[in-house]
Amino acid sequence: MNADKPADLAGSIVPEELHDDVRRLAGVGLSPQKIAAALELTPENAAAFSALAKIPGSPVARLFDEGRALCESSPQLKLLAAAQAGNIDAVKTLQKIQEQNRLRAFMENMDDDEFDP
Repeated sequence: MNADKPADLAGSIVPEELHDDVRRLAGVGLSPQKIAAALELTPENAAAFSALAKIPGSPVARLFDEGRALCESSPQLKLLAAAQAGNIDAVKTLQKIQEQNRLRAFMENMDDDEFDP
């Protein structure tokens, strides 16, 4: 393999103009295979795209992470704005979501041995 930059690798599999589409589709939870089909990638590029999506830190995995983060944070930011404006229901909902986020972060950062009784 040549010395392409990681971003160039993603661009060679998925054209730059489709990166936002990848982010949006990943954000709503589509699998790499379904996104590759939706983007009508060639079979070779679809296979590479799906493989790279599973490798943490790869350019394609990064697009997935960005899409998930954007889709998850957008409604929470709207709730925050409503809560700051004094909407009590938004405050309560946001508090529940923040609690879930903290629990998820705690679970993700746990070591495997911490699961054993």
